[in-house]
Amino acid sequence: MKAVVINEFGTADVLKMAEMPKPVAGEDQILISVKAIGINPVDTKVRAGGHLISKRLKFPAILGWDISGVVEDCGSGITKFKSGDEVFGNLGFPNLSGGYAEYVLANENEIVIKPKDVPFEEAAALPVVGLTAYQSLHDYLKIKSGESVLIQAASGGVGHLAVQLAKIAGAMVFATASGKNKDFVESLGADRFIDYTSEGFSVIAKNMDAVQDAMGGEVLYDSIRCVKQGGRVVCLPSSTKDDPKAIELARQRNVNLVWPMMYKSNEQLSLLARMMEERKLRMHVGHVFSFERMADAHRQIESHWTVGKVVVKVNG
Repeated sequence: MKAVVINEFGTADVLKMAEMPKPVAGEDQILISVKAIGINPVDTKVRAGGHLISKRLKFPAILGWDISGVVEDCGSGITKFKSGDEVFGNLGFPNLSGGYAEYVLANENEIVIKPKDVPFEEAAALPVVGLTAYQSLHDYLKIKSGESVLIQAASGGVGHLAVQLAKIAGAMVFATASGKNKDFVESLGADRFIDYTSEGFSVIAKNMDAVQDAMGGEVLYDSIRCVKQGGRVVCLPSSTKDDPKAIELARQRNVNLVWPMMYKSNEQLSLLARMMEERKLRMHVGHVFSFERMADAHRQIESHWTVGKVVVKVNG
């Protein structure tokens, strides 16, 4: 089978197409013919060697964890899936049968059934960003109807879903992005768009109940200042975890500051997929690349100018 591998850490140029043995499903495994792959910022960090996961990889390594596809074979211990099922999910960190391949192996707790009306590309784009947005808002920020919430980087993968999920929860949503993405962010339901290139969000979004920050640093500090006493802030970038200045600011303002860690939940993933099928939640795929252009997909992520998600098509 064809797979995109890395034999060393480095720029996107280290991603190479290779012939690899087609995996065989073990007793408790599912063989999936991959149709699409969701590309996340973590993919580029692992490829560059700057992530904790990088230390656990052995070369040649197949990256990629968000996939959609069709079940081709199941081990004798599999009871929830059968050949022909259309599925999607997150393969976990790390998985030796990485997602950048024509065929991958998955466990039953890593995938769910894909709704018929949800395209493979949108399904592959969903797992990491969908679960991150959902858990951020409901597990950590505990958004309630009528509350005000500020979503930073609202046109990005996590952000554009968070805007929609916050509106579904009944919140008043303030959202930041560059001015060129104003129409897009407002189409998601944002009540107040803030162009971060020309407006100070901390001047406009005052006395917030909650903030989802996607940047860290000065943006995080100002986000904490935006929140009312006793409010809540989630900071998504793990690289900023335990920033002492942020922790002290939060302490002074009695703000609950959390750096969350996304966890797998097939229940939540299925819920998000149903919302997509019912047109309550829109997954925006901003760029679709062919399998042969995996390096370009990584470069697009690293440009930091992606609206929505980047997806790579594999089979079909």
